[in-house]
Amino acid sequence: MGTTNGPKRVALFAGAIAIGAAAALTGISPAQAASVKVAGGSLDWGFKASFRAYISTGNGTPPIALSDGATRNADGTFDFTAKGGTYDAAAGTATVNYKGTVVFSYPAHFFQITLANPTLVVDGDGTGALKADVELVNGGVVQSDQEQAEIASVVTTAPTVTDGAVSFSNLASTLTDAGAKAFTGFYSAGAALDPITATASAEATDPTDPTDPTDPTDPTDPTDPTDPTDPEPGNSSASQTIKAAVTGGALTLTSAGSNVALSAATPGQTASGSLNAVTVSDLRGTNSGWDLVGQVTDFSSTGGGKIPAANLGWTPNAKVVDGSLVDAAGVSNKVTAGNPVAPGTGLGASRTLCSAETGSSLGSSTCGAALELGIPESSAAGEYSAVLTLTLA
Repeated sequence: MGTTNGPKRVALFAGAIAIGAAAALTGISPAQAASVKVAGGSLDWGFKASFRAYISTGNGTPPIALSDGATRNADGTFDFTAKGGTYDAAAGTATVNYKGTVVFSYPAHFFQITLANPTLVVDGDGTGALKADVELVNGGVVQSDQEQAEIASVVTTAPTVTDGAVSFSNLASTLTDAGAKAFTGFYSAGAALDPITATASAEATDPTDPTDPTDPTDPTDPTDPTDPTDPEPGNSSASQTIKAAVTGGALTLTSAGSNVALSAATPGQTASGSLNAVTVSDLRGTNSGWDLVGQVTDFSSTGGGKIPAANLGWTPNAKVVDGSLVDAAGVSNKVTAGNPVAPGTGLGASRTLCSAETGSSLGSSTCGAALELGIPESSAAGEYSAVLTLTLA
Protein backbone atom coordinates (compact mmCIF):
# COMPACT_ATOMS: atom_id res chain seq x y z
CA MET A 1 0.00 0.00 0.00
CA GLY A 2 0.98 3.58 0.34
CA THR A 3 0.77 4.60 -3.30
CA THR A 4 -1.30 7.65 -4.17
CA ASN A 5 -0.92 7.82 -7.95
CA GLY A 6 -3.64 6.45 -10.22
CA PRO A 7 -7.40 6.97 -10.39
CA LYS A 8 -9.44 9.24 -8.22
CA ARG A 9 -9.64 7.63 -4.79
CA VAL A 10 -13.10 6.78 -3.47
CA ALA A 11 -13.52 7.97 0.08
CA LEU A 12 -14.32 5.43 2.76
CA PHE A 13 -14.22 8.54 4.96
CA ALA A 14 -13.84 12.14 3.92
CA GLY A 15 -13.12 14.65 6.66
CA ALA A 16 -13.30 18.34 5.84
CA ILE A 17 -11.02 20.56 7.90
CA ALA A 18 -11.27 24.34 7.57
CA ILE A 19 -7.87 26.05 7.63
CA GLY A 20 -7.71 29.78 8.43
CA ALA A 21 -4.82 32.22 8.21
CA ALA A 22 -4.77 35.81 9.31
CA ALA A 23 -3.23 37.25 6.19
CA ALA A 24 12.41 -18.18 2.14
CA LEU A 25 10.64 -21.41 1.68
CA THR A 26 13.00 -23.07 4.17
CA GLY A 27 15.40 -25.50 2.51
CA ILE A 28 14.01 -29.04 2.55
CA SER A 29 15.82 -32.22 1.64
CA PRO A 30 14.95 -33.58 -1.79
CA ALA A 31 11.62 -35.34 -2.03
CA GLN A 32 11.64 -39.10 -2.28
CA ALA A 33 8.08 -39.30 -3.60
CA ALA A 34 6.98 -38.17 -7.02
CA SER A 35 4.89 -35.06 -7.54
CA VAL A 36 1.18 -35.46 -6.87
CA LYS A 37 -1.49 -34.45 -9.36
CA VAL A 38 -3.89 -31.83 -7.97
CA ALA A 39 -7.54 -32.84 -7.65
CA GLY A 40 -8.79 -30.36 -5.04
CA GLY A 41 -7.98 -27.14 -3.25
CA SER A 42 -8.60 -23.40 -3.41
CA LEU A 43 -6.84 -20.03 -3.70
CA ASP A 44 -7.92 -16.94 -1.76
CA TRP A 45 -6.71 -13.56 -3.07
CA GLY A 46 -8.23 -10.13 -3.63
CA PHE A 47 -5.60 -8.31 -5.77
CA LYS A 48 -5.58 -5.14 -3.60
CA ALA A 49 -8.10 -4.00 -0.97
CA SER A 50 -7.94 -0.31 -1.88
CA PHE A 51 -8.60 -1.13 -5.56
CA ARG A 52 -11.66 -3.19 -4.60
CA ALA A 53 -12.95 -0.31 -2.47
CA TYR A 54 -12.47 2.12 -5.37
CA ILE A 55 -14.19 -0.17 -7.90
CA SER A 56 -17.08 -1.01 -5.57
CA THR A 57 -18.29 2.59 -5.53
CA GLY A 58 -18.28 2.83 -9.34
CA ASN A 59 -21.13 2.50 -11.83
CA GLY A 60 -20.45 -1.01 -13.12
CA THR A 61 -23.43 -3.38 -13.24
CA PRO A 62 -22.14 -4.81 -10.99
CA PRO A 63 -18.79 -3.12 -10.28
CA ILE A 64 -17.25 -6.52 -9.45
CA ALA A 65 -18.67 -9.61 -11.17
CA LEU A 66 -17.63 -13.23 -10.53
CA SER A 67 -18.17 -16.30 -12.70
CA ASP A 68 -16.75 -19.69 -13.74
CA GLY A 69 -16.52 -20.90 -10.14
CA ALA A 70 -15.01 -17.81 -8.47
CA THR A 71 -16.80 -16.71 -5.29
CA ARG A 72 -16.53 -13.80 -2.82
CA ASN A 73 -15.19 -14.32 0.70
CA ALA A 74 -16.58 -12.49 3.73
CA ASP A 75 -13.55 -10.16 3.79
CA GLY A 76 -14.12 -9.13 0.16
CA THR A 77 -11.34 -11.25 -1.34
CA PHE A 78 -12.00 -13.91 -3.98
CA ASP A 79 -11.94 -17.71 -3.80
CA PHE A 80 -10.81 -19.73 -6.83
CA THR A 81 -11.19 -23.52 -7.10
CA ALA A 82 -8.28 -25.79 -8.03
CA LYS A 83 -8.57 -27.41 -11.47
CA GLY A 84 -5.18 -29.05 -11.99
CA GLY A 85 -1.44 -28.93 -11.59
CA THR A 86 1.04 -30.76 -9.38
CA TYR A 87 2.69 -30.36 -6.00
CA ASP A 88 5.43 -32.05 -4.00
CA ALA A 89 4.72 -31.91 -0.27
CA ALA A 90 8.22 -33.05 0.68
CA ALA A 91 10.02 -30.52 -1.49
CA GLY A 92 7.51 -27.74 -0.80
CA THR A 93 7.06 -27.00 -4.51
CA ALA A 94 3.84 -26.54 -6.45
CA THR A 95 2.34 -25.36 -9.72
CA VAL A 96 -1.41 -25.27 -9.17
CA ASN A 97 -4.01 -24.03 -11.66
CA TYR A 98 -7.22 -22.52 -10.29
CA LYS A 99 -10.41 -21.60 -12.15
CA GLY A 100 -12.69 -18.60 -11.87
CA THR A 101 -13.17 -15.14 -13.41
CA VAL A 102 -13.39 -11.70 -11.78
CA VAL A 103 -14.40 -8.62 -13.80
CA PHE A 104 -13.69 -5.11 -12.46
CA SER A 105 -15.94 -2.63 -14.29
CA TYR A 106 -16.02 1.18 -14.05
CA PRO A 107 -17.68 2.59 -17.22
CA ALA A 108 -17.59 6.17 -15.91
CA HIS A 109 -13.80 5.91 -15.82
CA PHE A 110 -13.73 4.12 -19.21
CA PHE A 111 -12.23 0.76 -18.28
CA GLN A 112 -12.98 -2.90 -17.59
CA ILE A 113 -10.38 -5.38 -16.32
CA THR A 114 -10.92 -9.14 -16.41
CA LEU A 115 -8.75 -11.43 -14.26
CA ALA A 116 -9.19 -15.19 -14.71
CA ASN A 117 -7.70 -18.62 -14.01
CA PRO A 118 -4.85 -17.78 -11.60
CA THR A 119 -1.87 -20.11 -11.29
CA LEU A 120 0.30 -20.23 -8.18
CA VAL A 121 3.92 -21.28 -8.74
CA VAL A 122 6.06 -22.11 -5.69
CA ASP A 123 9.70 -22.81 -6.56
CA GLY A 124 10.87 -24.17 -3.21
CA ASP A 125 13.56 -21.53 -2.73
CA GLY A 126 11.49 -18.86 -0.99
CA THR A 127 10.21 -17.33 -4.22
CA GLY A 128 7.21 -17.84 -6.42
CA ALA A 129 4.81 -16.18 -8.81
CA LEU A 130 1.11 -15.67 -9.42
CA LYS A 131 0.02 -15.85 -13.06
CA ALA A 132 -3.38 -15.13 -14.56
CA ASP A 133 -5.24 -14.38 -17.78
CA VAL A 134 -5.78 -10.59 -17.83
CA GLU A 135 -7.72 -8.47 -20.32
CA LEU A 136 -7.86 -4.67 -20.24
CA VAL A 137 -10.62 -2.86 -22.13
CA ASN A 138 -10.21 0.91 -22.19
CA GLY A 139 -12.94 3.08 -23.70
CA GLY A 140 -14.52 0.02 -25.29
CA VAL A 141 -11.27 -0.99 -27.01
CA VAL A 142 -9.19 -4.02 -25.97
CA GLN A 143 -5.84 -2.53 -24.96
CA SER A 144 -4.20 -5.80 -23.87
CA ASP A 145 -5.13 -9.47 -23.62
CA GLN A 146 -2.53 -11.64 -21.87
CA GLU A 147 -2.69 -15.33 -21.09
CA GLN A 148 -1.01 -16.47 -17.88
CA ALA A 149 0.89 -13.22 -17.42
CA GLU A 150 3.08 -13.13 -14.30
CA ILE A 151 1.19 -10.34 -12.52
CA ALA A 152 2.70 -10.79 -9.05
CA SER A 153 5.89 -12.02 -7.47
CA VAL A 154 5.39 -14.05 -4.30
CA VAL A 155 7.47 -14.58 -1.17
CA THR A 156 6.87 -18.19 -0.15
CA THR A 157 7.23 -20.14 3.07
CA ALA A 158 7.27 -23.85 3.79
CA PRO A 159 3.77 -25.31 3.37
CA THR A 160 1.70 -26.91 6.10
CA VAL A 161 1.22 -30.58 5.22
CA THR A 162 -1.93 -32.36 6.43
CA ASP A 163 -2.66 -35.92 5.30
CA GLY A 164 -0.59 -35.36 2.20
CA ALA A 165 -2.31 -32.08 1.23
CA VAL A 166 -0.43 -28.76 1.30
CA SER A 167 -1.48 -25.27 2.31
CA PHE A 168 0.36 -21.95 1.94
CA SER A 169 -0.86 -19.16 4.24
CA ASN A 170 -0.60 -15.37 3.90
CA LEU A 171 2.10 -15.31 1.22
CA ALA A 172 3.21 -11.73 0.52
CA SER A 173 2.65 -10.67 -3.10
CA THR A 174 4.05 -7.72 -5.06
CA LEU A 175 2.93 -6.23 -8.37
CA THR A 176 5.23 -6.95 -11.34
CA ASP A 177 5.85 -4.83 -14.45
CA ALA A 178 3.42 -7.04 -16.38
CA GLY A 179 0.82 -6.67 -13.61
CA ALA A 180 1.19 -2.88 -13.59
CA LYS A 181 0.56 -2.75 -17.35
CA ALA A 182 -2.37 -5.16 -17.12
CA PHE A 183 -4.01 -2.93 -14.52
CA THR A 184 -3.51 0.16 -16.71
CA GLY A 185 -1.03 1.83 -14.40
CA PHE A 186 -3.28 2.15 -11.35
CA TYR A 187 -0.29 1.02 -9.27
CA SER A 188 3.43 0.96 -10.00
CA ALA A 189 5.50 -2.23 -10.17
CA GLY A 190 6.64 -3.11 -6.66
CA ALA A 191 3.36 -2.11 -4.99
CA ALA A 192 2.27 -4.47 -2.21
CA LEU A 193 -0.80 -6.54 -3.05
CA ASP A 194 -3.11 -8.65 -0.90
CA PRO A 195 -1.57 -11.76 0.69
CA ILE A 196 -2.27 -15.15 -0.90
CA THR A 197 -3.59 -18.26 0.85
CA ALA A 198 -3.77 -21.48 -1.18
CA THR A 199 -4.34 -25.20 -0.74
CA ALA A 200 -3.84 -28.24 -2.96
CA SER A 201 -4.68 -31.90 -2.42
CA ALA A 202 -4.86 -35.17 -4.31
CA GLU A 203 -8.46 -35.60 -3.21
CA ALA A 204 -11.41 -33.77 -4.71
CA THR A 205 -13.10 -33.57 -1.30
CA ASP A 206 -11.91 -31.26 1.46
CA PRO A 207 -9.69 -33.29 3.84
CA THR A 208 -10.61 -30.90 6.66
CA ASP A 209 -14.37 -31.47 6.29
CA PRO A 210 -15.59 -32.01 9.89
CA THR A 211 -18.34 -34.33 8.63
CA ASP A 212 -15.83 -36.71 7.04
CA PRO A 213 -16.03 -39.94 9.08
CA THR A 214 -12.41 -40.75 8.16
CA ASP A 215 -11.11 -37.46 9.50
CA PRO A 216 -8.85 -38.32 12.46
CA THR A 217 -9.38 -34.82 13.91
CA ASP A 218 -13.21 -35.01 13.78
CA PRO A 219 -14.30 -33.92 17.29
CA THR A 220 -17.47 -36.06 16.95
CA ASP A 221 -15.45 -39.23 16.37
CA PRO A 222 -15.81 -41.35 19.56
CA THR A 223 -12.47 -43.02 18.82
CA ASP A 224 -10.61 -39.73 18.50
CA PRO A 225 -7.63 -40.06 20.87
CA THR A 226 -7.37 -36.25 21.10
CA ASP A 227 -11.00 -35.78 22.23
CA PRO A 228 -10.73 -33.96 25.59
CA THR A 229 -14.08 -35.43 26.68
CA ASP A 230 -12.86 -39.02 26.24
CA PRO A 231 -12.73 -40.48 29.77
CA GLU A 232 -9.63 -42.33 30.86
CA PRO A 233 -9.35 -44.60 33.88
CA GLY A 234 -7.64 -42.82 36.72
CA ASN A 235 -7.67 -39.42 34.99
CA SER A 236 -7.42 -36.74 37.69
CA SER A 237 -7.76 -33.70 35.43
CA ALA A 238 -10.33 -32.25 33.04
CA SER A 239 -10.11 -29.86 30.14
CA GLN A 240 -12.53 -27.62 28.29
CA THR A 241 -12.26 -26.23 24.78
CA ILE A 242 -13.11 -22.53 24.56
CA LYS A 243 -14.10 -21.06 21.23
CA ALA A 244 -14.62 -17.41 20.28
CA ALA A 245 -15.87 -16.07 16.95
CA VAL A 246 -13.99 -12.94 15.87
CA THR A 247 -15.93 -11.03 13.21
CA GLY A 248 -14.46 -8.34 11.02
CA GLY A 249 -15.07 -4.69 11.93
CA ALA A 250 -14.59 -1.49 9.95
CA LEU A 251 -11.85 0.78 8.65
CA THR A 252 -12.52 4.16 10.26
CA LEU A 253 -11.06 7.66 10.45
CA THR A 254 -11.67 10.15 13.28
CA SER A 255 -10.33 13.67 13.74
CA ALA A 256 -9.46 15.54 16.94
CA GLY A 257 -10.89 18.76 15.49
CA SER A 258 -12.37 20.43 12.42
CA ASN A 259 -10.61 23.81 12.41
CA VAL A 260 -6.96 24.84 12.16
CA ALA A 261 -5.71 28.38 12.81
CA LEU A 262 -2.40 29.25 11.15
CA SER A 263 -0.17 32.04 12.41
CA ALA A 264 -0.47 35.54 10.98
CA ALA A 265 1.93 36.42 8.19
CA THR A 266 2.62 39.26 5.77
CA PRO A 267 3.00 38.81 2.00
CA GLY A 268 6.24 37.00 1.23
CA GLN A 269 6.24 35.18 4.59
CA THR A 270 4.98 31.77 5.71
CA ALA A 271 1.99 31.09 7.99
CA SER A 272 2.40 27.94 10.05
CA GLY A 273 0.37 25.63 12.27
CA SER A 274 -0.47 21.97 12.90
CA LEU A 275 -3.10 19.68 11.47
CA ASN A 276 -5.50 18.24 14.03
CA ALA A 277 -4.41 14.67 14.78
CA VAL A 278 -6.47 11.97 13.07
CA THR A 279 -6.78 8.33 14.09
CA VAL A 280 -7.09 5.43 11.64
CA SER A 281 -8.49 2.20 13.10
CA ASP A 282 -8.28 -0.93 10.96
CA LEU A 283 -10.53 -3.50 12.63
CA ARG A 284 -11.48 -5.41 9.48
CA GLY A 285 -9.39 -8.42 10.43
CA THR A 286 -7.97 -8.74 6.91
CA ASN A 287 -4.65 -6.90 7.42
CA SER A 288 -5.01 -5.66 3.84
CA GLY A 289 -3.46 -2.21 4.26
CA TRP A 290 -4.76 1.34 3.76
CA ASP A 291 -3.81 4.82 2.48
CA LEU A 292 -4.78 8.23 3.89
CA VAL A 293 -4.39 11.10 1.44
CA GLY A 294 -5.21 14.81 1.57
CA GLN A 295 -5.92 17.63 -0.85
CA VAL A 296 -6.87 21.26 -0.18
CA THR A 297 -8.93 23.83 -2.08
CA ASP A 298 -7.62 27.28 -2.97
CA PHE A 299 -7.59 29.77 -0.08
CA SER A 300 -10.14 32.58 -0.43
CA SER A 301 -10.67 35.80 1.50
CA THR A 302 -13.90 37.67 2.10
CA GLY A 303 -12.50 40.45 -0.07
CA GLY A 304 -12.10 38.14 -3.06
CA GLY A 305 -8.39 37.38 -2.65
CA LYS A 306 -7.04 33.98 -3.69
CA ILE A 307 -4.00 31.97 -2.58
CA PRO A 308 -3.43 28.83 -4.71
CA ALA A 309 -3.79 25.47 -2.95
CA ALA A 310 -0.28 24.47 -4.10
CA ASN A 311 1.14 27.02 -1.61
CA LEU A 312 0.09 24.84 1.37
CA GLY A 313 2.83 22.38 2.27
CA TRP A 314 3.09 19.85 5.07
CA THR A 315 5.49 17.60 6.96
CA PRO A 316 3.53 14.48 8.00
CA ASN A 317 4.09 12.40 11.14
CA ALA A 318 2.60 9.08 12.21
CA LYS A 319 2.76 6.57 15.04
CA VAL A 320 1.07 3.36 16.17
CA VAL A 321 -1.36 3.60 19.08
CA ASP A 322 -0.25 1.24 21.84
CA GLY A 323 -3.07 -0.72 23.47
CA SER A 324 -3.32 -2.44 26.83
CA LEU A 325 -3.75 -5.94 25.34
CA VAL A 326 -1.06 -8.30 24.10
CA ASP A 327 -0.85 -8.24 20.31
CA ALA A 328 -2.02 -11.27 18.34
CA ALA A 329 0.76 -13.78 17.73
CA GLY A 330 2.81 -13.01 14.63
CA VAL A 331 1.02 -9.72 13.92
CA SER A 332 2.74 -6.34 13.98
CA ASN A 333 1.26 -2.91 13.28
CA LYS A 334 3.34 -0.39 11.34
CA VAL A 335 2.39 3.02 9.98
CA THR A 336 4.47 5.19 7.63
CA ALA A 337 4.25 8.97 7.35
CA GLY A 338 3.99 10.50 3.89
CA ASN A 339 6.77 12.54 2.31
CA PRO A 340 7.12 16.23 3.19
CA VAL A 341 5.77 18.63 0.55
CA ALA A 342 7.04 22.23 0.36
CA PRO A 343 4.83 25.29 -0.20
CA GLY A 344 4.59 25.95 -3.90
CA THR A 345 4.39 22.27 -4.83
CA GLY A 346 1.98 21.28 -2.10
CA LEU A 347 -1.55 20.10 -1.50
CA GLY A 348 -3.19 21.36 -4.67
CA ALA A 349 -2.76 17.70 -5.70
CA SER A 350 -3.53 14.60 -3.61
CA ARG A 351 -0.67 13.81 -1.20
CA THR A 352 -0.14 10.95 1.23
CA LEU A 353 -0.48 11.82 4.92
CA CYS A 354 0.23 8.28 6.14
CA SER A 355 -0.20 4.65 5.08
CA ALA A 356 0.03 1.06 6.29
CA GLU A 357 1.17 -1.81 4.09
CA THR A 358 -0.63 -5.11 3.59
CA GLY A 359 0.32 -7.41 6.46
CA SER A 360 0.93 -4.66 9.03
CA SER A 361 -2.20 -2.47 9.04
CA LEU A 362 -4.28 -3.98 11.86
CA GLY A 363 -4.93 -1.83 14.92
CA SER A 364 -4.95 1.94 15.35
CA SER A 365 -2.52 4.67 14.31
CA THR A 366 -2.46 8.45 14.67
CA CYS A 367 -1.32 10.79 11.89
CA GLY A 368 -0.68 14.51 11.81
CA ALA A 369 1.36 17.16 10.03
CA ALA A 370 3.09 20.47 10.47
CA LEU A 371 1.51 22.95 8.02
CA GLU A 372 3.14 25.84 6.16
CA LEU A 373 1.26 28.24 3.91
CA GLY A 374 3.43 30.36 1.65
CA ILE A 375 1.87 33.83 1.27
CA PRO A 376 2.58 35.27 -2.22
CA GLU A 377 3.92 38.82 -2.23
CA SER A 378 1.00 39.69 -4.49
CA SER A 379 -1.57 38.72 -1.81
CA ALA A 380 -4.08 41.27 -0.55
CA ALA A 381 -4.60 41.60 3.20
CA GLY A 382 -7.57 39.71 4.62
CA GLU A 383 -8.79 36.55 6.34
CA TYR A 384 -8.23 33.50 4.11
CA SER A 385 -9.66 30.00 4.46
CA ALA A 386 -9.68 26.70 2.59
CA VAL A 387 -10.98 23.16 3.07
CA LEU A 388 -8.62 20.20 3.38
CA THR A 389 -10.25 16.82 2.62
CA LEU A 390 -8.70 13.63 3.97
CA THR A 391 -9.65 10.41 2.16
CA LEU A 392 -9.09 6.93 3.61
CA ALA A 393 -9.08 3.85 1.35
